[in-house]
Amino acid sequence: MIRSIFIAFVLSAAAAQAQDIQVRSGEHDGYTRLVAQVPPGTSWVLSQTKSGARLSVELDKATFNTGSVFRRLTKNRLAAISQSKPGGALEMQFGCDCVASAFLFKNTMIVVDIAPGTALPPISAEIPPPVLPKAPKEKDPLAEAQDLKALELPLLGLNAQRFENQLSTLLLRGADRDLVDLNLAPIGPRLSVPEDGPPIPPDLNTNIHVTSVLDGLNGLLGPSLPQLEKRPPCISSAELGFDRWSGAGPFPEQVASLRGALFQEFDRIDKEKALKLARLYAYSGFGAEALQALDLLGQQSPQADRVAAIARYLDDGQLTAPNPFTSLQRCESDAALWALLIDGRVQNDARLQSIEQSFVRLPDHLRRHVGPTLAEILTDADKLEAARRVLRAVDRVESEVSTDTSQAKAKVAAAEGDGPRAEALLNKVITSSDADLEAPLALARLVDKRWAERGSISPQELDLAAAYVVELRRSELEPLMTRTQIVALSLSHEFDEAVDLLDHHPSEAESIETLNRVAQILTERADDATFLRRALTLSTGQRLGLTTETAVKLAERLVTLGFAEAALDLASRPQDKARRAERARLRARAALLKNRPHQAMLELADDPSDTAQLLRGNAMQAIGDYVAAGEHWRAAGEHELADRFFWLADRTEAIDDVRGTKFVAVNQTTMRLSKPPSRVPDKPLADAHNLLADSTETRRRISELLMTVSR
Repeated sequence: MIRSIFIAFVLSAAAAQAQDIQVRSGEHDGYTRLVAQVPPGTSWVLSQTKSGARLSVELDKATFNTGSVFRRLTKNRLAAISQSKPGGALEMQFGCDCVASAFLFKNTMIVVDIAPGTALPPISAEIPPPVLPKAPKEKDPLAEAQDLKALELPLLGLNAQRFENQLSTLLLRGADRDLVDLNLAPIGPRLSVPEDGPPIPPDLNTNIHVTSVLDGLNGLLGPSLPQLEKRPPCISSAELGFDRWSGAGPFPEQVASLRGALFQEFDRIDKEKALKLARLYAYSGFGAEALQALDLLGQQSPQADRVAAIARYLDDGQLTAPNPFTSLQRCESDAALWALLIDGRVQNDARLQSIEQSFVRLPDHLRRHVGPTLAEILTDADKLEAARRVLRAVDRVESEVSTDTSQAKAKVAAAEGDGPRAEALLNKVITSSDADLEAPLALARLVDKRWAERGSISPQELDLAAAYVVELRRSELEPLMTRTQIVALSLSHEFDEAVDLLDHHPSEAESIETLNRVAQILTERADDATFLRRALTLSTGQRLGLTTETAVKLAERLVTLGFAEAALDLASRPQDKARRAERARLRARAALLKNRPHQAMLELADDPSDTAQLLRGNAMQAIGDYVAAGEHWRAAGEHELADRFFWLADRTEAIDDVRGTKFVAVNQTTMRLSKPPSRVPDKPLADAHNLLADSTETRRRISELLMTVSR
């Protein structure tokens, strides 16, 4: 028993001394990996040799088991591996200009990666060791204060050197783990992601959180610092590489070559060729074909998403998927152009100069295709000079002016205020023989222009609008052409037919806009009978759909014609927030028509305008308070009206004789007429003469009074 225990103890000790280290291998894209399993806490060192590397572990009698290393290797990066004796270092010989890096994984596995590269030069022994400062001698405070300036720069230098050493250590550690690349790229544009690099998953941001030393200072810098908006990084022109999406050969030959190499052995898709084919289709303007080629890829990538976004825009102009060019109009690259075209409007931080330069670099067919749209977007943003430059660039590559270009030029001319030129260009598009959908669109723009200018529509244009409504029925342009016909009818004074068509139009945003246009033309041009017949029969939904401007116009004409209740309804809508004073005056006028002067006074309580002053005076007159009305007009500076109301109130003492108004003369004449004639009873002849003279004077004064009042 004792003997067996002794033998087991000896065998376990020998096993502990003769440690067997299993070495496994694996081939990866770009490097060869070796993994050595060691006990936890084992110290190890990897050193570079002339044509290989040496791995040393601090284990007595350690033996590296390398029998299965070359079974999994297919490259010649590792040529030989051996160990001279148990406990010795593991010697590795390379078959290429490679360098080895190593790190410890889970405290039990030494991972050695062999990759092409050049090892860093060894540290030279000629570099002197750092000189440590000696212990300072005791000095008096005055001498120490004098040497303070001399000590500042060396201390800064020592701190900088220490930081540089720490940074170098971190960079070398990152290079060992393939986290950073010490090969500096040359100056100039470069790709942020290599062309042949692994695909980056779209949800990468949810798994990686990047911080810096500045993030720890957020609590120290105070809340006064502005928070920067997180925006996607710019895509450089080299990274997008749009000018490289097509080769130099003819388009059919390029397509045939890529389609022929699309399928590999066992019908596997060559994803690189599929992406190149999609790029070629998109570059040539075939958006639907590019999307079909991208469907062959299966899993998408950032490069594929950019191609898909451009292809969808070129195909139908609408992007339903997430836009990879969002917030990139600020970039000085080709991505800004596609960001602007896909967004459809100019952002505040858009780099227009870079966008124009990218547009000029487009191939001729794409310049003709997107140029008119780009010009219209710039026109909507009031960038007329940039829009004109874009159209001139389109003219240089067009042998004949297209209808799209003519419409864009018409929009620029309308924005410049050149109405005749805009109308001539739109008429040219309408009468063009090769215009398909451009002609009805041009007619719609022409009718919009006539409505804005309050012009008229010819019978031919009205018939053409009706024909397009029938021709484009059940198409995407049917609502637009219906609106065009209704507005054209109203401009032609066909109000009954226009409103009848409007009643059958569906309740949409376009219907509301059409209703407001027809209502404004109806208010401005219709006769009283037609206006009242159509304005008073508007449905509740139509009255609610009127804009504040349209409702005010309708109410103003209704109250002028004496329809106080209908005007009061339009001027009292709860959804209206603008033009408060004008709506209050309309309500006051309606209240006066309904013989409610006190309500009118309440509506005009805070309105100092001249119109409100007039309405306020009329309300006081309706109340019968002539004295208050006279004081109101005198305070307003209307002395003529003030004297009139004082005269009506029989308050002649309040009339200002200094102003010389007509009611001063009326008052004076009235006072003279009120005096009785002088009589001489004892002298009949003299009394009769005085009566005749007084009668003559009275008739003269009455004539003067009538003339004064009638002025």
